[in-house]
Amino acid sequence: MQLIKPLYWILVGTCLAVSPLLAAQDRDDASNEAQQTAPETKGPHGGLLLERDSTTVELQIFEQGVPPEYRAWVTKDGKPMTDGIDLNVQLTRLGGQEDTFDFAFQGDYWLGNGVVTEPHSFDVEVTLNQNGEQYHWQWESHEGRTRIPADIAKKAGIQTNEAGPGSIERTLTTYGQLTIAPEQIARVRARFPGVITKVNVRLGDRIAKGDLLAQVESNESLKIYDLRSPIDGVVTERQISVGEIAGEQPLFAIANLATLWAELRVFPGQRTQVAVGQKVFLKAEGVDEQATVNHLLPSPDNAPYTLVRVEVDNPDGTLSPGLLVAGDIVVEALDVPLAVENRALQTFRDWTVVFAQVDDAYEIRPLELGRSDGTLTEVLDGLQAGDRYVVDNSYLIKADIEKSGASHDH
Repeated sequence: MQLIKPLYWILVGTCLAVSPLLAAQDRDDASNEAQQTAPETKGPHGGLLLERDSTTVELQIFEQGVPPEYRAWVTKDGKPMTDGIDLNVQLTRLGGQEDTFDFAFQGDYWLGNGVVTEPHSFDVEVTLNQNGEQYHWQWESHEGRTRIPADIAKKAGIQTNEAGPGSIERTLTTYGQLTIAPEQIARVRARFPGVITKVNVRLGDRIAKGDLLAQVESNESLKIYDLRSPIDGVVTERQISVGEIAGEQPLFAIANLATLWAELRVFPGQRTQVAVGQKVFLKAEGVDEQATVNHLLPSPDNAPYTLVRVEVDNPDGTLSPGLLVAGDIVVEALDVPLAVENRALQTFRDWTVVFAQVDDAYEIRPLELGRSDGTLTEVLDGLQAGDRYVVDNSYLIKADIEKSGASHDH
C-alpha cells in the first residue's frame, strides 16, 4: 500500500501538466487558432461541440451496434452543412502512431472512414475547411493512461518485457511417485559365513564408498574381515547385529539417493501423445523443476497404464522415495508470432489488457487473445511485436488509472 499512494500523487501531478504537443502550437491568425483544451459542451447528439465564429462541429465516437466510428454534424449560422466542406480528424496515439479520418456525408451526418480502435486514448486534431476558411481544434483525450517517472517505477518494482513470438505448450497432466532405480541399490552380504563381531552403521546413516559397515569372524579361518560399502548412499536396510551368524542373506542395503525417478502413470487414451524426450514440469513438495521423459515402461502386473520414467536430481538427499508427484508433460508446442506472459494480464472494465510502456507513460492495451498455457498467451490483436508491456507489479498501474477516474466518454 505504501507504493500505490506515491504513484497516485504522481499521476495527479502529471494530469495537470500541459502536453508538449499542445505547447508547441503557435498560430498567428486568430481565425485559424487551434482550441487547446478539451471541449466540455455536448451537442444535441451527445457528441463534443466544437465552435468557432458561426460554425459548429459536433463530433462523436458512435459505437452502438457497430464498431466505433466517427460521426459529425456541421452547421453554419445554425444551418446543417451537407456539402462544400472538408473535415478531417487526426489522432496521435501513445508511441506516435497516427490515425487519420476523412468524412463523407451519409444523409444525416458526416461519417469518418474507418474504425476508431481501442483504446480511445490519443491527442486529437480536427481540421475543417469551409469556403476557403480553415478552422482547427486540438486537445488531449486520454483514457487508461498514467505517467510514472523511471526512478519511481524502479522503486515500485515495475518491470517490462518486449512483446514478440512465443511457444504455447499444450500439456498432459499425470501423477505418480518418486522411486529408486534397482541399479542404485547395493545389497551387501558376508563373503564367508561367520559371526558378526562389529556393526559400524545404523539405518539412515549416510556413507561413502569404502566406509566400514561391519566386521565378521570367518567360521573357517577364524580371522576377522571387513565389510565395506560398495557405493555412496544411505543405509536403508540392516538385517544383522553383533553376535549373530552371517550366512548368505543380505546384511545391508545401501541406496544411492542422489538420483531418483518419477514414475508417472499414463493411461491408454493418453499413450499416443507421449514420447521419450518430451519436456516435463514436475511438481511436488520440495520439487518444482523441468525434466525430460527418459523411458516408457509397461506397468507391473499388467495394470492398464504405462509408466513414464523421469530422472530427478536429488544431490542433497532431501527427497524421499514414495513422495507423490505431478508431471505436466509437454505433448505439443505451438509457435505463435505474438505472445505475452500470463502474469502481465489484468482486467480493465470488460477487457483483458496489458499496460504498454512508452518512456514514462503507461497505457492500457485491450487484447484479443488466442491459445494459452500456464505461462504464455497468444495475442491476436491489440499489441504489436516490439511493444514493451508491464510484467511485474502491473496492478500498481491499474490502481493508478482507476483512481484517476478516467471515463470512456466521447
